[in-house]
Amino acid sequence: MLSLEVIQGPDKGREFELALAEAFVGRQGEQVRLSDGTVSRQHARLTRRDGTWHIEDVGSVNGTFVNGIRVRNPTRLHLGDQIRCGRTLLVFGGGAEEVSLPVELDDGGKFLDSSIMATVPANEDSVIIPTPEAGAEAIENFRILYSLSTQVASIFQLDHLIQRTLETIFDVVPADRAYILLVGPGGQLIPKAVRNRGETDPGEVLISRTIINEVLQKEVGVLSSNAMRDKRFSSGKSVHDYGIRSAICVPIKGREKVLGVIHVDSSVSECTYSTEQLRLLTAIGYQTGLAIENVRLYEEKLKSERMAAVGETVAALSHHIKNVLQGLGGGTEIVEKALAENDAAKARRAWPIVHRNLDRINMVILNMLAFSKPRPPVLESINVNYIIEECVELLTPQADEQSVALMTDLAEMPPIPADAGGLHQVFLNLLINALDAVESGSGIITTSSHFDTMTRQVVVTVADNGAGIAPDQADAIFELFHTTKNRGGTGLGLAVARKVVNEHNGQISVESTPGRGTTFTVVLPALAGPSISSSETQAR
Repeated sequence: MLSLEVIQGPDKGREFELALAEAFVGRQGEQVRLSDGTVSRQHARLTRRDGTWHIEDVGSVNGTFVNGIRVRNPTRLHLGDQIRCGRTLLVFGGGAEEVSLPVELDDGGKFLDSSIMATVPANEDSVIIPTPEAGAEAIENFRILYSLSTQVASIFQLDHLIQRTLETIFDVVPADRAYILLVGPGGQLIPKAVRNRGETDPGEVLISRTIINEVLQKEVGVLSSNAMRDKRFSSGKSVHDYGIRSAICVPIKGREKVLGVIHVDSSVSECTYSTEQLRLLTAIGYQTGLAIENVRLYEEKLKSERMAAVGETVAALSHHIKNVLQGLGGGTEIVEKALAENDAAKARRAWPIVHRNLDRINMVILNMLAFSKPRPPVLESINVNYIIEECVELLTPQADEQSVALMTDLAEMPPIPADAGGLHQVFLNLLINALDAVESGSGIITTSSHFDTMTRQVVVTVADNGAGIAPDQADAIFELFHTTKNRGGTGLGLAVARKVVNEHNGQISVESTPGRGTTFTVVLPALAGPSISSSETQAR
């Protein structure tokens, strides 16, 4: 089933199946409901007609874009197309589940008796190059190949690439059926995609093994017909009665080997393929092979990058957790020794060490969960001041221990739709960072809030008089695992804060002067809807 997958925006990771013939995209869309505040209530409409999907903008504020081009009229969608609505980017495609395709190879010509009419080699020379002497058909074929190569260059999923190739084939040659079969790990041909003209089910289809072997072994495109040697054809009955077919089978050839085949056929009563069409499909097969290799290279690169990221994550977190555990172990040893000596006063002095390190481990786990689990915020009507006061109260004992002043300047404000748990983590992370940045005995941290009546936004600032952030570090502090605390930080806190604020369609920014302190500013919309001009994290 076709679907829309969100790859960027507050709903990143969600997938919406297109089960009906019409679907609305928007904040109040029944089929595709987005939480992005820059998306209109009904932003765009998708409709299916004649087996194809089209998209049109329905008067949205920020417009609808397909592959970077604004939609002004109903536009046909192809697999892999990227649709932008507000800050949300979606990919039009289908699931990757395996399907059983009605294709069987006819070994030994038991049922089919096909004759090869013409062949074309599949290599760089098969690419059609227009010349001043070339006819209009050759120039049109070159345009088709250029268009296909441009389209598949931005597709990085094999299923989408194959389906786009079939769509192109049906657009450029008359065909009843078209199939793509790829070579599997054991050398067996595996049907990957099938398409037939119209809504009728073609049933089980036989493809000549003789033709397939010719294509695979000699790496050539083959034009064939089973009319030339079919004895029934001489009986005077029409070719339509016996289903006599004209077919083209071409290799999907990569840089060094054949990856599969494309098979297209049609009743000869409807169409008899020409050598020029064979040449075009052979060139399409070659371009498809190069594109498939690029997709596989991309997948391998992505896999390597993911493994490298996992290694980096494990290294960064294990190093930090090791330091916390060392502090925890030292504190528990002192407590155990005090208990053995029946020294309650000594145990009470050591317990804050244990408690502080338990809190650090708990914060690491909470940040890991918040960053790794994509989820839309659970909105409820809350007063942000209550969350700020709760966070300040939670950190007051630690601030007192460090002789740091925790101050608040909270103005009256209306309740806003927000996720209380998410914002609690944002403000707690900002306050913990401020505590780590200031000097014991002279540190001052001030948390302020006010409501901007003009823009209908809640503005919260957390300011400290610490050492500040170096200018070359300011742009990187929100990146995952980037920390300026040496052994004391994981680089998760600010990355989580940015993620949660973005999920609220808000904005987080930082201003810092080395030696004078740092101020973090969080801006949150008071209404569900587009309320800020940008949600990009800024460092000034």
